[in-house]
Amino acid sequence: MSTGKKVLHITIHLPFPTNHGASLFNSYKLCTWLYRNHDLHFACFLKGDDVKYKDAFLEDTGIKNYYFEVLNVPRNGMNLIKSYLKGMTINMFRNYSADMHRHIQSIAHEYDVIVAEHYEVMQYVPKDYKGKVVFRTHNAEYLIWSRFAEVETNPIKKLVVSMEARRIKYWEFRYVKEADVVLGGTNDNEVHEPDPQKRALKFRDYLHIGDDSQITLPIPDFEQLENSLVYVGTLTWEANVEGLLWFADGCWDILKERFPELKLYIIGKNPDQRLIELSKKYPDIIITGFVEDLEEYFMKCKVNIIPLRFGSGMKVKTINGLCRGIPMVCTTIGAEGLKVTHDHDILISDTHAGFIQYVTELLNDNQKWNHIAHKSKATASKYYTWESLYKILEESI
Repeated sequence: MSTGKKVLHITIHLPFPTNHGASLFNSYKLCTWLYRNHDLHFACFLKGDDVKYKDAFLEDTGIKNYYFEVLNVPRNGMNLIKSYLKGMTINMFRNYSADMHRHIQSIAHEYDVIVAEHYEVMQYVPKDYKGKVVFRTHNAEYLIWSRFAEVETNPIKKLVVSMEARRIKYWEFRYVKEADVVLGGTNDNEVHEPDPQKRALKFRDYLHIGDDSQITLPIPDFEQLENSLVYVGTLTWEANVEGLLWFADGCWDILKERFPELKLYIIGKNPDQRLIELSKKYPDIIITGFVEDLEEYFMKCKVNIIPLRFGSGMKVKTINGLCRGIPMVCTTIGAEGLKVTHDHDILISDTHAGFIQYVTELLNDNQKWNHIAHKSKATASKYYTWESLYKILEESI
């Protein structure tokens, strides 16, 4: 479509529908910008329900030059063993296909730039490729696994996760070294290259940004809102599941004593079985499933909770919360890398007691609630818009 450079963009899943997760939304914004500004060939795997959305994705984006391949390799013990035999991480193994490899090898040298999104697809970049390689990291992936190991209590699982973190670290740092440009969150870039002078040579602070159009939406009327909490996220991702279980285990009973009418709406598709059991135990913890329009819940819930205890990178769910102006109670990891200040535009705690205190304050205090709501929107407007990222992309490609 464009007269710009010839760009090959490879990613691990179909970035559509855009409201099925923050990572998908970011991938969608990246590939549509590339299509508008360059001659794009888009290659990705189709996983789970992706096949159902393939045609809608193509119609929505207008992308004409593409390669799709169905791939569903589960994360299980047998595939973990196979990944060790292959000398790759479990997620590299789960995202490897000989057909994809042959396709990329056959066309790569026709393109000026390869954009490899997620470390798992860097394995497809030909060893003798002469063009520019742009590595879009999304996260310092090994850090997620390392932090997961820190909070894991099962000793066998803790050992397996720690070993996987070390394997991921090896491949991530290798791929960072091989790339010409690395697009990552500020804190992830600092992890991948601690030396500021070396970091400046190839690393670009390309943030995780949510739907910045929500900045223009009005802040709800405090007096019209329910005493309800809301959580939005991918309910199969271990960090999200573990955080919600941690919150429920240490906060819910006390909050219900203070606010008998309190509800928690957990929004997301395909909830983990542990969350289903949680909602059975606590009838006012409601799993909604996938929700097409989140406004229904943002216009009735007073507090957005983000109880993440491990992960890496800048959390899109937190940026979305800033944009929408629903006050958040968040962990340090949930606010990691963001230009936010506790008790100014967000409330931050890593303890059950802190979460209980701050949720209680926001449910009771109209003035404090409105202060946080307005300041969060101001922060989002100042620092987290897509136009700022498009300028970085233009310079990087």
